[in-house]
Amino acid sequence: MKAESLLCSLGTTGALILLTAETLTGAVEAQLRRDFTPTQAVGEVGALVDLVSRTTPEYAGRVNFAIDEARPTPVISAWGDRGIQITAANVRECARAYGYYLRNLAHVHLSWNGDNRTAAHFVVPADPVQVPATLPMNFAFNYCALSYTGAHWSKERWLEEVDRLALNGFRYVLVTAGLEKVWQGFLADIGAEDFARDFLANPCYSAWWNMGNLEGEGGPVSAGLVESEAELGRSLVRRMLDLGMEPVLQGYVGHIPHDCFKGSPDVLPQGQWVGGYVRPAILRPDSPAFPKIAGVWYNNIRKVYGITPTAFAGDLFHEGGCSGATSLERCARSVQEAMQSAAPGSIWFLQAWAGNPKPVLLRGTDPRYTVILALEKNLSANQEVSRCYQGRPYVWCELANFGGKHGLFGGFGILEKAAGNAGGASGFGLLSEGIETNPLYYELFFERVNNRSVINRDDFLRRTALSRYGSNAPELVESLKLLASSVYSPDGSREGGPENILCARPGWDVNKVSTWSDSRVFYDPEDVHRAGRLMLAAAKADKRLMQSSGFCYDLADICRQVLADKARVILPQCKAAAGDAEKYTAKRNEFLELFILTANILATHESFLLGRYLSGAAKREAGASGEMTRNLRRLITTWAPRITVLNDYAHRELSELMRYYYMPRWIAFLSNGEEAQARKVTVTNNGECVTISIREDAKLQSMELGFPDVEIPLLYEARGDLLKLAEQALK
Repeated sequence: MKAESLLCSLGTTGALILLTAETLTGAVEAQLRRDFTPTQAVGEVGALVDLVSRTTPEYAGRVNFAIDEARPTPVISAWGDRGIQITAANVRECARAYGYYLRNLAHVHLSWNGDNRTAAHFVVPADPVQVPATLPMNFAFNYCALSYTGAHWSKERWLEEVDRLALNGFRYVLVTAGLEKVWQGFLADIGAEDFARDFLANPCYSAWWNMGNLEGEGGPVSAGLVESEAELGRSLVRRMLDLGMEPVLQGYVGHIPHDCFKGSPDVLPQGQWVGGYVRPAILRPDSPAFPKIAGVWYNNIRKVYGITPTAFAGDLFHEGGCSGATSLERCARSVQEAMQSAAPGSIWFLQAWAGNPKPVLLRGTDPRYTVILALEKNLSANQEVSRCYQGRPYVWCELANFGGKHGLFGGFGILEKAAGNAGGASGFGLLSEGIETNPLYYELFFERVNNRSVINRDDFLRRTALSRYGSNAPELVESLKLLASSVYSPDGSREGGPENILCARPGWDVNKVSTWSDSRVFYDPEDVHRAGRLMLAAAKADKRLMQSSGFCYDLADICRQVLADKARVILPQCKAAAGDAEKYTAKRNEFLELFILTANILATHESFLLGRYLSGAAKREAGASGEMTRNLRRLITTWAPRITVLNDYAHRELSELMRYYYMPRWIAFLSNGEEAQARKVTVTNNGECVTISIREDAKLQSMELGFPDVEIPLLYEARGDLLKLAEQALK
């Protein structure tokens, strides 16, 4: 439908005069009356053969797949005298069963933080092995993770991630790459293409753009990047469909540029988000023209991705959005009717977060086509996992990480007990804001996704040690037990683990880094120290462990945590010694040495290198403009182009950052010993009111805000002797 048929006129005030929408066709109404039956994604067995070749090339030609739609759970059996056959109801279940085989029979360990095959052995089972059932709606990715983590992934790395998700049993995966192209076409079709330049956000910030929190951040986005993101999105969608997964694409919930069609009674201004960001406005979903405008959106979705989706995401009035006097029930109904018109039978995934979705909004949704993503940041063992959303199915979603920051943390107790269907859940969700951290915790999470029974901790830790390290020596298992019972067993709701104050803006009394985190240390730091000593002892006894990337990552990560815990002890001692020049100098140097030792330890593993971190973003952008890498450097430091409450929210403990960003801040402070004047800032977000002090230090702010363009030595390959460095950290 042409733009001129959607818009009658634009007056001198810019008011949008809207046409009346046509009613839904009888066919769509009939579709809305169908029972909730999620559409089965397509896939070919040949894609499974390719999956084996990509993930485990040494097993290529030895794995056969067969589809039996009547089979309730997959089975693994012998295929001839040297291979295995996996039989399952569909392609997706075949892929999940192969992942089960790799983890539990072959002991092949694939992870974000180091693969391992030292204990691998191709096993042909003497008797058929039944693969446990999983829940039907396992879901991957929070919007935030696609920026905090996904922005530094190249196309090749992204496709590897799709393979990993398939092996771990995920059915639905959020995809936002390519929305820049969708928005360009959409705005052009409704006669608002002049707004695109200032509206499109860089992929590093697209998470909050797509949730309606901000617009245009990190832009303008180059034409080359728009096209490369569209190709990335199409590639991800194709890979997912090949493997029987269902890409979840962005539904239309009314977002438009904040200054587009100003003055129209059918446009709701949304004010500001945290940090002073102007939100996109919302075209009232209950307005007469919404169905036609939404139809334009879905036409562009089909153009860019080449499919009619089976699932959509998109939240109404996210994190403090303003609905005014608009009926939330009618808004929800209109949004979902537009989805059903564009893609009959499609599912709408709604995030349950910060009071949303409100009960009145839920009443406007059709329970047959609505699924709630129940985000949970309370990972303590005593937390109840059951939820109730007016009869709508829900996915229980772990939320262990905020901002993608490092720090040992997870929720062993809650995952161990969340057996069966997780208190009525229809699936499990990988919804942390950032991933690629805490491999032990996420290994347990993936075990839970694929295991409907209660998990025995000791057995799980022994199997994990064998697969991840190639050994389950007593020292290794005991080390993992210490971590599982301390840093991986929080005692209440919190936004991740205690943060490393070495990464904080300097101050004598700092006890955390970011605005909304919890400063309380809930575990005994000595347990982490003992875990590190046990890992070190195991490495000395078995030199082969140092050939395991996963072991080296874990040892470096534990050492990093031990040094972070030491910083909390040394800083008050430094403050207390301020009256004695000799003692103060000694304590100051002891504190600063933590930065050097941490940086050196992190340099021993590629996962902790800023250079490698940025290289994926550089590959992803078109040309050599640096728009991705500059934005990524800003996102993980100041977040915004000014110092706000978002400062250091997404801080990273990467080798070069410790040495060239965090340490210079502390050197300047400790040399002066006086804190700059501070201004109090009060901010409300997610229903929580927080007051913080932002120090007005011109030199500090200049250094922080200039960091995205400062040249520093970057590391792309690991270096250093981890064993010697670990000895220093763990003495």
